[in-house]
Amino acid sequence: MNKKLNVTFTPYERTRYAYDKLRLCRKCGSYTVLSADVCPSCGSRTLSDIPAAARRETRRSMQSELLFAALLTLLAMFFAGTMPWIGISAAAGILLTGLLAFAQRRAYEAQIRIRTDRLFARDRDRIRHGLIQDIRAAEARLESEPARAYEMLREVNTLLRNDPIRGLQAELLQTFLLRRDMDLLVDSLIMEGFSAHLAGYIGEVARLNRELIKENAIRYCLRYEPRIRSLPRGDHILASVAGAAVRMKRYIELYPDFIRRYAHKLPEDRLERLREVLAQHPGSLEPLKLEADEVYRVRFGGRSPRRGASGGEGDFS
Repeated sequence: MNKKLNVTFTPYERTRYAYDKLRLCRKCGSYTVLSADVCPSCGSRTLSDIPAAARRETRRSMQSELLFAALLTLLAMFFAGTMPWIGISAAAGILLTGLLAFAQRRAYEAQIRIRTDRLFARDRDRIRHGLIQDIRAAEARLESEPARAYEMLREVNTLLRNDPIRGLQAELLQTFLLRRDMDLLVDSLIMEGFSAHLAGYIGEVARLNRELIKENAIRYCLRYEPRIRSLPRGDHILASVAGAAVRMKRYIELYPDFIRRYAHKLPEDRLERLREVLAQHPGSLEPLKLEADEVYRVRFGGRSPRRGASGGEGDFS
C-alpha cells in the first residue's frame, strides 16, 4: 500500500458566478482559470476578468456611438449653408448627443450583461481551448506537484464540468493524507458514473467532516450502493455516510432505509444521535426506530452509552 502524501491546499476561492474565475489576455486573446496575473500562453501581465472585458467593450462601443453622433452634428452644420441653420444644426446635434449619453448611462449595467453574453457566445471555442490547455498544464504536474495539479483541476472544474476531470480529482485526493482543517469539496466532485476513488473520498470526508456530506453525496452512495459494498471496506464507507446523514432530521426522513441498513455499524455517538432524533418524533419511521433500538440493546445491553456526543447537531424541526 502506497504511503499517502501529506499536503496543504490553497483555500478555494468561491465566487458569485462560475465565470468570475475566467481570465482573458488582452494581448493574445487566450482564456485561463489558472492565474490572475500572468497569461500562461504568452507570459504577459495583461489578464483581466470577464466583467472587466465586458465593461471595456461596452465603453468602447458607447464612445463610438457618441463619436458618430458628433460626426453627424458636424456634417449637418457643414451642409446647413446659412448661419441660422448652422446654429439650429449645432443645437440639435448637441441636444441629441446629450440625450444619447444620458441613455447610455441609464443602460450601462444592462449593456454590460449583454456584452458578457455576446462575449461568451463569440469566444466559446477559444474558452474551451483555454480550459483544455489548463488541463494539460495540470496533467504535466501530476507527478512532480500532485497537490498543485489538484488545485489546478479544481479551478478548471468550476467551468468545465465532466466526469473525467472529477474522476482525476478524486483519484488525486485518494493519494493525499486528508485532514479536517483542509478546504475539502464534495458536491463539485459528484459525477454521473461510478468511481471507486470518489466513493472512497466520500467515505473519508464523512469521517473527517460530516457537515460536507449533503444530499448529492448520499444519493450517489444510494445509486451505486452495491458497487460500493463490493469495494474493500465498502461497508465502512456506506456506514460513514449513513452516520453523517443522521446529523439532520430531514436526511433521516428522506433516507430511512439506507440508514437502517447500516445502523448496526454506526459509531456510538451516531447511534445515540439517531435514537435521540427518533425519540423526539414518536410514531414516525417505526422500522428505523425498531432497528436502532435493537442495535442499542445488542450493543449496550443494560449499560447506558456515553452522553453528550450528539448534542448541538443539525435540527430537530
